[in-house]
Amino acid sequence: MIKEIYYFLRYGPGVQRQKKELGHVEFMRAIASGLDAGGFAELRASLVGDLEGEILEIGSGTGAAFQYYGPKANVTAIEPDDEFRVASEETAESATATICVIPGAGEKLPFQESAFDVVTTSMSLCSVASPPETLAEFKRILRPGGRLRLLEHVRSEHWLAGPLQDLFNPIWIRINNVGCNMNRKTVESVSGAGFTIQSIESHKIYVKAAPATFPFRVIKAVKPG
Repeated sequence: MIKEIYYFLRYGPGVQRQKKELGHVEFMRAIASGLDAGGFAELRASLVGDLEGEILEIGSGTGAAFQYYGPKANVTAIEPDDEFRVASEETAESATATICVIPGAGEKLPFQESAFDVVTTSMSLCSVASPPETLAEFKRILRPGGRLRLLEHVRSEHWLAGPLQDLFNPIWIRINNVGCNMNRKTVESVSGAGFTIQSIESHKIYVKAAPATFPFRVIKAVKPG
């Protein structure tokens, strides 16, 4: 807890200055690069590197995960922000996988039932308007036995850190300007949506580029067949 507070107070002001100096897209590219250098690269590779078939990625941002897909992945990436979508399209051009980027939102996906083998997202369920609606859509468009892959920050299970996240979440939302919530219980939401959770990995990464250090979970689940 002390280390998390130190990182935020020590490096947070610098990141805020960088946010003002850089444009929307370049700032998020800098954050993604810093996270990957600090350990996120391995997490992203573990999340999507082995995937094949028809894959839906929600909230692709600047396309930070694209380089980790293998050549047998056929990816449809949804990104609601116009600037990020253009950035994703640029990133997709150099990817090994086949990637098509389209507009849309997780709460209402423009696809038929059972259209995809895998749904994946990284740090997006913290920002969607309704996690239950979004996860219900994931389940609808996945085929029976289809896989769900998530890399998300979550509410801490620590007796003090969790309540503090609840307390400061309204301030955090105002600071980040992208609707990110720091205290969502994503593991419980995935289970509550009817998915069968296969594995959960717990991580915490300290990097200067993103000094708001939250618990991360790599969640791998399936839609019951």
